[in-house]
Formats: sequence, C-alpha cells, structure tokens
Amino acid sequence: MYRDGTEILTVTRMNFVLAHSALGDMITSLPAVIHARRTHGNRLKMHVWVPPWQMELVEYLLKPYGEFIIQDYGEFQANRAGREGSDLGPVAINAAHYNTHTRNRVHMVDYAFNYLLDARPETMAQRNYPNAAPLGPRVIAGPYVVFPVGATSDNKLFRASVMVPIMRWVLERGYKPVLLGTKTSHVKAEVNGELEPVVVRDEADRIPQDMMAQAVDYRERTTLLQARDVCGHAAATVGVDGGTLHLAGTTNAPIVYGLTTTVPAHRYITRNAEPGYRIRYVVPRDLACAGCQSQWTLLFRHDFRYCPYGDYACTEKLHPEDFINGLKELGL
Repeated sequence: MYRDGTEILTVTRMNFVLAHSALGDMITSLPAVIHARRTHGNRLKMHVWVPPWQMELVEYLLKPYGEFIIQDYGEFQANRAGREGSDLGPVAINAAHYNTHTRNRVHMVDYAFNYLLDARPETMAQRNYPNAAPLGPRVIAGPYVVFPVGATSDNKLFRASVMVPIMRWVLERGYKPVLLGTKTSHVKAEVNGELEPVVVRDEADRIPQDMMAQAVDYRERTTLLQARDVCGHAAATVGVDGGTLHLAGTTNAPIVYGLTTTVPAHRYITRNAEPGYRIRYVVPRDLACAGCQSQWTLLFRHDFRYCPYGDYACTEKLHPEDFINGLKELGL
C-alpha cells in the first residue's frame, strides 16, 4: 500500500516459513514469496525459512527476484508460545491444520498464496515458477532425456513397465537416458505416532541390464542445484508427479508430466505465464478413479499416499505411448 509514493508499513520484517519439506511443495510456494517481494520495497526485509538441504537451491532460485534472507528452518521456533516476546516479526507458514483449507482440489501455488499472503494469484504470470536463475555448466555430453525414478509413495511410482518402453524409444532416437533421484528422503511422515523418514522406492532394478549399460545413472550424485542443471540442459524430463518434475519446472526445458492422483487443472506448471509452456501432461487411461485427490468431494483426513483400493492401478494405467507422443510433440 502506497500514498504519495511512500509505502505504508506496519512492520519492517516478514518471515515466510516453508514448512512443507517436500521439494515440490516448497517450489510451488515460491511464486507467492516472489509476488510479495515485487509488491514491497526493500525497507521490508523478507526472511525465507527452509530446511538446510534446500537452502542453496532456494537462495539461487530467488536471487533474480530481489533481496531475500534465507534461513535454516531447523533454527526457527515453530511453537507460537516460543516466539512470544521475540523480535522475530510476523510469520506466514505454508501449511494448515486439517479441515481449515483443502490441498486436494486447489492448485498448490494458489494454496501457498492463501496461506502465505492471505490472497490468491490474479494472473498466470503470478503463478510462474521461479525459472529466471541461469543454468550452471553442462556436465553430461550429448543429447539426453532425464528419468526421475524415486517416489515417496506408491501412487507416484514410475513403473518399469511404463518407463522401459519410453527409454527404448529414447535410445533408438539417439538420446541417452539419465536416471536422477535419491534413495534417501528428508521428508518425514507419521508412523505409529512417530515422525519417520519417508521411504523412497523405485523400480530401476527392473530396467534391463543392456539398457542400463547405455544409460547414465546419476542417482545420489547431485545436490538439488546440480539436479536442476541436469534437468535444464536435458532434451526433456519425463516422469510421474514428484519433486524432480517441479525442479525441472524452474528451468525452461521440456517436460512430460505424468499425473496419477490429481489432474492437470490442479497441478500444472506455469512458465512464461503459460500453464503448458513446453509441457505435456499424461494421465491414466480407462480408470474411473484416476485423479482421486482431485475428484473426492467428501473425505476426512484421507492420506492420498495410500490407495483406497490397495492396488495403485493409476501407476499401471499410465501408458508409455502417451509419454512418447508428448516427447514427439515437444520436438524430440
């Protein structure tokens, strides 16, 4: 708010706490932080609190958009009573208690605007992922396609039955498959009343050995910032909804984005004010319950990491041909 060219401020410090440690949730929160920076002068200091393993990436992604102070979420006093009497300043957190707001039928960028700014984005440009930061050096020679293989839940698993035919098509056209991901996760979930690290699973061991011999296995070999560079220099990144696809969304490189529990209307990636800029979306074929998280209208604390049917059919109903057609449409 301005009058006579002077910004009206009631505070000079603001804290954005990105409490969702999942990579995709953090990235979809950054457009709201960027919008806040663009609408306030530098007299308002903005502190962004993230887990330590995300600090380097967040600092780099936000640098083109103005002045931010990136801090370790582990040092943040999460308990409100613990913050009383401190000079910390106002706090906005990108998380909500159950039954106060839905993440199920709302785009995650809109969700972050709601909880961090008490607002909603009014244009596609405001929903843009932070893709202004330049890429680092290219480390993989020749043309290649990235395959993120790790998943923190079975309903986001990139099945070998789906992935292998795509990899074969990629190899036949002279592209090198690059496997990207990790077997460890910083994300924690409640297990028997205790917070435990989420187990990362993949089906890379089901990829034929002759195919693996022609691929580049970059799992466990990169920082988040380096993984962004790998995606950014790729001919395309191809996978199922997960943090690496959102990380690729912070570049301008092509993406083929498979969705299982949600629909594109609720999980699209916006770049250059376009929700389909160099992106193709793939959803399961012939499955009435596909996009369950986007379809459900009456639920009570249902965790969509788990399939109500127990068979995770949505991951099997993603067809390799649809991913391949997406790659063709993107120019591969």
